[in-house]
Amino acid sequence: MKHRLLLPVVMCALVAAGCSTFSSSPQRVEGPERSLLSAKRPQPTPEELSARVAQELKSLGEKDVVTEKTEPGASDQPSKVTYDIPIVINKEVQESIDYFQSQVPKRFALWLSRSGRYLPMMRGILRQYGLPEDLAYLAMIESGFSCQAYSRAHAVGPWQFIQGTGRRYNLKINYWVDERRDPVKSTHAAARYLKDLHDEFGSWYLAAAAYNAGEAKIRKALKRYNADDFWSISKARGNYIKRETKQYVPKMIAAALIAKEPEKYGFTNIAYQPPMTFDTVQVHPGTALGVAAKLAGISTSQLSEINPELRRWATPPVEGKYSLRIPQGRKIVFDTAYAQLPPPKRLARIGAVTVRVSKGDTLGRLARAHGVKLNDLLAANPGLDPRRLRLGQKVVIPSNEKVKVYAQARRSEKSLPRLASKPRGVQKIVHTVRPGDTLWHIARSYNIDWRQIVRWNDQRNGRIKSGQKLVLYVPSAKAEGKLVTGPASKSDRVVYVVKRGDNLWNIGRRFKVTPAQLKRWNGLTSNDITPGDRLMVKRDDS
Repeated sequence: MKHRLLLPVVMCALVAAGCSTFSSSPQRVEGPERSLLSAKRPQPTPEELSARVAQELKSLGEKDVVTEKTEPGASDQPSKVTYDIPIVINKEVQESIDYFQSQVPKRFALWLSRSGRYLPMMRGILRQYGLPEDLAYLAMIESGFSCQAYSRAHAVGPWQFIQGTGRRYNLKINYWVDERRDPVKSTHAAARYLKDLHDEFGSWYLAAAAYNAGEAKIRKALKRYNADDFWSISKARGNYIKRETKQYVPKMIAAALIAKEPEKYGFTNIAYQPPMTFDTVQVHPGTALGVAAKLAGISTSQLSEINPELRRWATPPVEGKYSLRIPQGRKIVFDTAYAQLPPPKRLARIGAVTVRVSKGDTLGRLARAHGVKLNDLLAANPGLDPRRLRLGQKVVIPSNEKVKVYAQARRSEKSLPRLASKPRGVQKIVHTVRPGDTLWHIARSYNIDWRQIVRWNDQRNGRIKSGQKLVLYVPSAKAEGKLVTGPASKSDRVVYVVKRGDNLWNIGRRFKVTPAQLKRWNGLTSNDITPGDRLMVKRDDS
């Protein structure tokens, strides 16, 4: 009898408020979700409302639906938290809330902090496409709002696009850029993808699940289990739907609940990052980031942070002008300084040098001689056929500290032996040829071109002999590791020739020294060594 009196009262309240009520059963959530978000779906009839409320009264005891909206005429009350995606609190969602609270609280607090930087921008883009703004919390559970996020499935960026899907939604992915890391461009791509998924499945829960598992997987799951909502395929027996996907929607809901009321869930004193703001400037293709950063009055790392899609030392050299982001308020300073650069420095490949192919040159030899990676050399010379190099052909060498030193030496290489002063950044040393030495091995040891040694020492036939003195002009850092004050006795130190498969650790172990000592003795700034390198090893480092 009590239920019969209560039923008309509840029905009248629902009709007067104009709201729709979700079922208490998790498997019935998707139906109300569509009624909430799809204007095309007709409103429930009084009979349907009656049946729904009767079902709710029958299953009292489980708190299921919390979709809060500020009611008309309630302006005198504190504003309630609102959501524009369906919010359900059930066992799965509560488990996700507990997971964020108890197992990864520090990580989730970091995500909340980053949300201050990216959420305003992401919400604005989702709004442009007519999508629920709370879908931005998908990026939170995907990457924690990190542009550098990388998964085992090779998904990249804040929205975790794999290559195929990223390219399908017009994100450029090549040697120079990976726009999956661009928070703005990847959000536009994610919005288009989510819109397509919702158009197919008619449900934001299914759209989110398809975003995680792929639309084909969800399509087949619905058919396999004869279902039409997320909770049905999530609770179905079997492992066709992976656990990650089953937890995906609950985690999205939990993230939205906590992010909108962090103190309620124990996340206090969050230091939110300021919203992402920037100005955009146009630069020529191939502009070095170091040069652009200097013009903007910031560090190269700051410039890279605001342009996370750039993968190399410069903007792409093979396309038109590039839109580079700089901190807001520095556009006038940048444009003024950029306009004052000499025209050649505003052109492509700023910071790089150009060399001409000599007899016997290959791209591999040029890369080794200049201390750059072969892939970098190929990327800096699009259209260059490595199998058909021509004498005198120009090859662009990418920007590199070693390149600058080499370029200074090369410009004066013909007159170096007669110079009273040495080029800046280059040091003159005298190398005594040892048994087994060749010009190639000596050049590799000092990271220079063997043809330079020939020119500097008038060795036209390239023949050298043990005990011969050779004048070398090498990068200062390399020279410091090679110079020895006074003659070295054999018991004092040895020279080890690096072999294939060697590294600093196993060489150090062989001589009972540490990798740090080897680097210090040889002026190495990294652990990179190549076969043929000569390393000085001291037996007594006292």
